[in-house]
Amino acid sequence: MSAMFNSLQKILFDRDEDAPGPSLDNMLEPMDRHMDNFDEFVPPAPESKPRTPFDCDVPKREIGLTNLSVRDKMRVIPALVPLFINMQRGARLYDGKFQPRQTHASPEFLAELEAMAKEHGAKDVAYIKVPNNAIFKDKGIPHQYAIIFTIEMDKEPIDTSPSFECQIEVMHGYKSMAQISMKLANHMRKHGFAAYPGTALGGLTDYPHLAELAGMGAIGYHGLLISPTEGARLRINTIYTNIENLPLVDPADNEHLWVRDFCSMCRRCVRECPVDAIYDEPKPRGDGGMQCIDHASCREFFTREYGCAVCVAVCPFSQFPYDKIKDGFKGNPNATQFQIEPIYLDDIPVVASDM
Repeated sequence: MSAMFNSLQKILFDRDEDAPGPSLDNMLEPMDRHMDNFDEFVPPAPESKPRTPFDCDVPKREIGLTNLSVRDKMRVIPALVPLFINMQRGARLYDGKFQPRQTHASPEFLAELEAMAKEHGAKDVAYIKVPNNAIFKDKGIPHQYAIIFTIEMDKEPIDTSPSFECQIEVMHGYKSMAQISMKLANHMRKHGFAAYPGTALGGLTDYPHLAELAGMGAIGYHGLLISPTEGARLRINTIYTNIENLPLVDPADNEHLWVRDFCSMCRRCVRECPVDAIYDEPKPRGDGGMQCIDHASCREFFTREYGCAVCVAVCPFSQFPYDKIKDGFKGNPNATQFQIEPIYLDDIPVVASDM
């Protein structure tokens, strides 16, 4: 916990303007290594890609978040402190000590869980058997099944991007995800199921990749999930679990993949990106996912300009209802067709020390 609060103090109150910026990657690494507490876990596929790093060489004096007024710093604290606390609490659940009592959940229990998630702010809930190619390189998860949920970010502050108002809305989204995942995980454990919250920031798996496979929406040309409930103004989190009878959907039945046909005609995010970091067309990656962004170009502007989010704001799905866009779209027969394919290994966990 102290490492996280040291990071928060460095972000908000360190006056050394020539010091390097705070390292989110260093803060997340100890939580990722909690997998060392497990004798066995689900590994990534050999072709899995590493998680995109957050850090860059922008000096502290040029980072938007570290140069706020005192008033704005006081607005940040109520978002960041609960986020950090719940991320740390979630990481502690990966101590390898919990022993589940059951592996099958009743429809009534899952309905109760969904209702609880939505009562606390989740917009949509889905389920997936996590493919190994969605697990980041050198990471691992305790169980191959997961509950995925999304939360919506308000349109008004997102429309101001890049700005502090937009960034604080994103922070509140992360805070909500961390709180919801802890509430659900504790409830599941109380009823005898294994439950491990995904990290709201970062994570062990590619959340948009999982959400598309779970039928929650489709990944647009900006690399973000577009869903019928929140458009592009959403954040995603997971809870890994041992529940084997989750109501899964076939990724081939995803009814939202028309979104990429629309994106190939629209490309507004490509045109509006301040640093031209979004590719004109996504490139299928070797791990089954899609590469939509030149992260090196994106990262520095993202760090300087309050987390940017211009691509979220300008996306038509952030501005207009999903159904209205769908009803007015006549199709695009010239669009490049591609679909994310799940890759599963032999469902045999590996010994942690072998990683």
